[in-house]
Amino acid sequence: MSDRDRSDARKRGASGARPFAPGEAPLGVRPGLAGQRRRAGADAGVRILTRREPSAAASPRRGGDRSRLRPETWALLRRFALVVLLATAFVVPPALAVSGRVTVTSVRILGLELLDERAVSDLVGVAVGSSLLSADLQAVERALMETPFIASARARIGLPGEVRIEVREEPLLLRWKRADDTFLVSGSGELLGSTTSPLLRASSIAAIEALPLVDDRTSEPALMIGSQLPALSLDIATRLATLTLVDLASEALRLSILRDPQYGFVLHGVGKGISWYAVFGTYSATIRPPEMLPGQVRLLRSLLAVRERLIGWVILADGQAGTFTDPGVRPPPPPSREPSPSLP
Repeated sequence: MSDRDRSDARKRGASGARPFAPGEAPLGVRPGLAGQRRRAGADAGVRILTRREPSAAASPRRGGDRSRLRPETWALLRRFALVVLLATAFVVPPALAVSGRVTVTSVRILGLELLDERAVSDLVGVAVGSSLLSADLQAVERALMETPFIASARARIGLPGEVRIEVREEPLLLRWKRADDTFLVSGSGELLGSTTSPLLRASSIAAIEALPLVDDRTSEPALMIGSQLPALSLDIATRLATLTLVDLASEALRLSILRDPQYGFVLHGVGKGISWYAVFGTYSATIRPPEMLPGQVRLLRSLLAVRERLIGWVILADGQAGTFTDPGVRPPPPPSREPSPSLP
């Protein structure tokens, strides 16, 4: 080493190390970090520090497990909420009913065909403007079910303020006349009411008059609304009511059913130049069962197809035997019956 180099070394040693200025550092030396070297293209231990968010496991959220309620606490809260709901259900409706703030705005009755809506509304007894919560729906259903014309009724409360009543009427089978009264008969044989009942709407008269009519000229048993016709009488009347003029091969214009105290059930055919009576008689479960009626109908058909205009009365003893008279000639009454002036 020359004297000059030693002099420079002594100067550097005396003055101490100086960091490289920008642009002075050789390859592998970072400016400002004297004496620290790294290989070209390699990071000599320098790490870029990034801020990491603490994980949920390492750093629990504020409140942590302290904010979670125990199962016993949740059960207690549920019980308390149930008590509040029950108290509200018992206290609020009576209070609203007394205050009158919830009122009936309309009464709607569905399912009416033969019955008058205004007449049925009077039976319901729920007035528009009355308290909705004080309406006794069970009493409404009972009142309607007590009406013979109604088979079932269901009342519900709708919103806003509507009382909705669904009604199913009794199906009508036929009319049963006794003296001056004509009753409507259901499929089960119950006398529902008179054909002039105020419960019937005026527009249903045509449908009622289209029902088969049984003119009962006997006097027993007494007929009352709500009573039941004898099952045997209802069976025979229903079978005769289903017969048509085509079934009998008849040229008559009208058929009617009579129940006479002397002859029993009688079918009457009327037309131009035609007037005959077919006596089917009385029936019982053993001696003259209803099962013999189809044979009587076939016998009557065979007779009418040949000499309908020459017949006055036909006595149908059974499905194989019968007698007839000329027009206008009435046969002698059965020995076990008293004469009846009801039939000509």
